Amino acid sequence: MEILAPAGSEEALYAAVQSGADAVYIGGTEFSARKSAANFTLSQIEEAVKYCHLRGVKLHIAANILVKEKEKERFLEYVGKLNEIGIDALIIQNIGMANAVSKMYPDLPLHASTQMTVTNISGAKMLKKMGFSRIVLARELSKSAIKKICDNVKIETEVFGHGAICMCYSGQCLLSSIIGGRSGNRGMCAQPCRLPYELCGKWAYYLSPKDLSMIEHLRELSEIGVTSVKIEGRLKRKEYVSAVTRIYKKYEESGGAVLKSDKDELLNAFNRSGFTCGYYEDNLGKDMLASENPSNISENSFSDEVKKLCETNANFRKSEIFISAKICIDEPVTVSVWDEKGHFAEYTGTETAKTAEKRGLEKERVTEQLLKLGSTPFFANTAEVELEESATISISCLNEARRCAVKLLESDILKKENRRAFAYIPPQRNKGNVLPVLTAEVSTFEQARACAEGGISEIYVPNEIFEDVKKEFPTVSLIAKLPPVMRDDRKYGKITADKVLISNIGEIDSKKECFGDYRLNVTNADSIAVFSGLKRVTLSPELNIFELSKIATGSEIIAYGRLSLMLMENCPLRAFGKCQNGKIATFLRDRKGENFPLKCSGGCVLELLNSKPIFMADKMQDLLNLKISALRLIFTVENFAECGKIIEKYKDGILGKTVEKPPENTFTRGHFYRGTE
Repeated sequence: MEILAPAGSEEALYAAVQSGADAVYIGGTEFSARKSAANFTLSQIEEAVKYCHLRGVKLHIAANILVKEKEKERFLEYVGKLNEIGIDALIIQNIGMANAVSKMYPDLPLHASTQMTVTNISGAKMLKKMGFSRIVLARELSKSAIKKICDNVKIETEVFGHGAICMCYSGQCLLSSIIGGRSGNRGMCAQPCRLPYELCGKWAYYLSPKDLSMIEHLRELSEIGVTSVKIEGRLKRKEYVSAVTRIYKKYEESGGAVLKSDKDELLNAFNRSGFTCGYYEDNLGKDMLASENPSNISENSFSDEVKKLCETNANFRKSEIFISAKICIDEPVTVSVWDEKGHFAEYTGTETAKTAEKRGLEKERVTEQLLKLGSTPFFANTAEVELEESATISISCLNEARRCAVKLLESDILKKENRRAFAYIPPQRNKGNVLPVLTAEVSTFEQARACAEGGISEIYVPNEIFEDVKKEFPTVSLIAKLPPVMRDDRKYGKITADKVLISNIGEIDSKKECFGDYRLNVTNADSIAVFSGLKRVTLSPELNIFELSKIATGSEIIAYGRLSLMLMENCPLRAFGKCQNGKIATFLRDRKGENFPLKCSGGCVLELLNSKPIFMADKMQDLLNLKISALRLIFTVENFAECGKIIEKYKDGILGKTVEKPPENTFTRGHFYRGTE
């Protein structure tokens, strides 16, 4: 099983390799989800590939942010250069760009980022069909859920093993984006989850999980079929990377019980009030949270061994090679070197061996010189020596032949495969309607009634109440809204609807008419094309008007409502004994006095809603200019009368009537006029 280490700088990369990593993942100066790390230029990436490959280590590049339409050309050009450099894998989130990359650079291995929120067998199968070779599974999955995917899909699986984890499913968090304009999906997360909030009169860090530690589950992970264990930490110091990598590699190899001294070293490297493996053990609750203190409480102390591994020019990580020399009178010396992977090099010196006047060279002396591999990334335990009796040659010549042979071996190891590259074929554009239809997403039966009586043509209804609403309003077009994530280790209500709103690639059902929700993170035309089999797709709420104008034709956008900012498997309400049993009755309050309602969703997943709803009825012409197919109203906390009033305002806006905006500080424009970096 692979131990995959992080590196946010060259020094951290060297430390990871020297400490035993099988592979290292880094980010470039563009398109990386850790923009605040030092990161790597293209020339540094090229050198990093050489450094890793000479030591038998793979290098993965994270290009794992959502890519906007205007960035596609630059992104694909960047990936093309990475393909030429010879990286071992590209970690990617944006499904449209992944589809383009798989066609343009078919020999470049693709790894699906955890931000693609893969939680079930169906999602894994879809990505395999698209050309992915590996999936980084959602961190929230239990041992049972991980095993089901490993058993049923022939694809590499990667799970997080150590480090910081998010309270929200990765790829589904809009908290930093909406309240501060810094999008986690764009590598700019400001971590508002690490701030205190008030719940039911008590302040605490309800959204701040402890760091993950799976050191005692490595053998289990290997046994259930996991390919790679990933260490988080591209923003961490090199000593942290070294300490964690060394210990995880030690127990990946030995499979033995973890010593207390090693547990203590992990704690001393970094921890937030201890560690958790609650998701894996399916043991959720208060113990998973650093609710009293979200900060690092470790001593940040490191062993002498770690300090040595982190020294400049440390050279403890060496690959075994085999070496031989042939020394015959009147012939130049020949040195051959090779490794177990089939790389081979041979060098013939310029000086010929001569007959010694007294004593010829001894095999022991020749062997001694051949094994002097010093600062190279290689070692050899023995050497084969073919030495003619009485033959001699200068030691300097023998050393030069050894050095040249090793250099040739390095060149052979670093020889790049011929990877294919094809031209980009842009997707076809959708056609838009003259006027968009007005759709609505509801949370309650009362809201569904208001929408039906208000003349909404299409209503997204939670699957849990779908049959009741259908019975009451048989002539209305109803679409069952599936849970935001669906897992193989959870039970859900029967899906009887022919039309469904899906939030995750693992929910796509070829036997039903599927509508794509904004949780699919569609930010460019290529992503729309990937979901062309869906009836309609809703675009990301992180795009502004200008960015939407490039791709919005024929799609759906959110025009009203409280966006879901976080999607939590570990419900803080349940964790602190405040379960609201499926209702929207409680909220979190931040330091500014803003109240964020908490909404229970299918599968007992908790959603944190924005404190204010998006309102655009008075700006309708800006939305109509986009030539979209549908405008969606999202109703969460609204009562029957409030729903009716909102519906009428949006109808008036579509008809060109003047609509007054609500009082200041009671609504938001979302990202329509702001956008994300």
